[in-house]
Amino acid sequence: MKRWKQVRWTEAGQVTAILGWPLSEHDAQPPELFFDRLLAEGRDDDAAMFLGQALPRYEAVAWATQAVRDLAPPDLPQRDVEALDAALRWLTDPSDNRRRAAFDAAANASGTSPQRMCALAVFFSGGSLAPADLEPLLAPKDAAGKFAAGAVLTAATDSGRRQEGLRAALALGEALAVGNEDGRP
Repeated sequence: MKRWKQVRWTEAGQVTAILGWPLSEHDAQPPELFFDRLLAEGRDDDAAMFLGQALPRYEAVAWATQAVRDLAPPDLPQRDVEALDAALRWLTDPSDNRRRAAFDAAANASGTSPQRMCALAVFFSGGSLAPADLEPLLAPKDAAGKFAAGAVLTAATDSGRRQEGLRAALALGEALAVGNEDGRP
């Protein structure tokens, strides 16, 4: 087990509380140990949701965007390509203008596409949800992680190789949690 240097939480229970999961005898474990337990128990979907909340928001978006790109079919609708591109552009320059552009791209993307969820993870990652000329309205703290994990789970399912794709995505997310710059194990 490698230490998750990028994760600020010291106990798994801090993450499971965000997810609204019931208390567990394992809540005092480090997040990386709890994650390993989820994988060992075959709870890959729960592992994805856990990872989405454990990672800092920027890393959660990076995880989802890379996993979605890796799992995407070659014939994506252009509107979904644009949503993923907006998320990728934000990762290179996490400015408020790019965050809002990701929201616009998400609005044009296919309704439940993982690319749309990536762009929404960007929009909900920080900053105000209200138009720039109105009083700030902050996103729920768990929104970016939920969209990121949802994007990963949907991309794995849509890929036609769900188990293999999800396991690869979880390994990618774990590498980001450990602190590998390229996000690869």
